[in-house]
Amino acid sequence: MTSMDDILREIADLRQVMENRFRQVEALTNLYRIIPVKHAMPRPTKWTASPDFLLFLVSHIQERRPLSVLDLGSGASTVWMANALRHFEIPGKIVSIDHDKDFGSATAATLRRQGLSEYAQVRIAPLVEVDIEGERWQWYDPARMEDVENCDMVVVDGPPGFLQPLSRYPALPLLESKTNSDARIFMDDASRPDERRIVERWCRQYPDWSSEFIDHEKGTAVLTRSR
Repeated sequence: MTSMDDILREIADLRQVMENRFRQVEALTNLYRIIPVKHAMPRPTKWTASPDFLLFLVSHIQERRPLSVLDLGSGASTVWMANALRHFEIPGKIVSIDHDKDFGSATAATLRRQGLSEYAQVRIAPLVEVDIEGERWQWYDPARMEDVENCDMVVVDGPPGFLQPLSRYPALPLLESKTNSDARIFMDDASRPDERRIVERWCRQYPDWSSEFIDHEKGTAVLTRSR
């Protein structure tokens, strides 16, 4: 027999689900208000960036006007950020990295259809073994990012978490030298235990960096370098 406590918990869980859905619909509505796109945009799914995270990135671009953006994991974030650069007349460029050829090609095709190739480029970077202070990791081929430098903004939404424990850890060790002093690093999925551990480890090992947690649907960590 279902107890009253069980019923109340189910009601609370349902309320939380409905509140989150409302937040995501509100964020998506605000995205379209800020950037009046004329093309079909990538549909949010459980695998893609949530609307509240996308809105956060677009708002940052509007405020900070970055010229060099590195996007780890192509998809909806790439397309929305490229639209933001064009809409706000920012002469910047996004380099989006993806290990999945099919997924990356689909993103590149969307950019072409929307006339955004001037603002964003997708590069396929196979996962290779990299060495970080004696530890071996599977990560995007660094050779595909050799010419990337002076980044204002880095979005970390890959590689997939199932690849290995702390899958996204190599991002800061391998990319710190490619960021400028005012750079912001945005970690998606920061509510997951692995991503929280990665951010904590980054801040221990790189004390010049500090983090802030944003309560988005999947959680966002924003890292900044102290001056």
